[in-house]
Amino acid sequence: MSTVAVFSLLIGSLLGGRFRIFILPPAIVFGAAILGSGLLWHGHDSAYVVAAILVFATVLQLGYFCGAALVRARTAAYREKAAPSFDSRGFG
Repeated sequence: MSTVAVFSLLIGSLLGGRFRIFILPPAIVFGAAILGSGLLWHGHDSAYVVAAILVFATVLQLGYFCGAALVRARTAAYREKAAPSFDSRGFG
């Protein structure tokens, strides 16, 4: 279960840093389908599959938020640097 959490956090942060549109619903559906089918293929019971999908969806959203916040903070730091102007030094 911790592997699911770590990988969904990484995937969520990549999605949050890369996409500006809301990509979470298709990513959750696609990831839940792959995760659920894989876990059922390996013989896990349905309660474990549902719990793993809930962990996946929750941590994916957390990673998306963190990735988007990191990109937003990084771009805000670059935008604060103003170019020097000649008017502020009293020339002219």
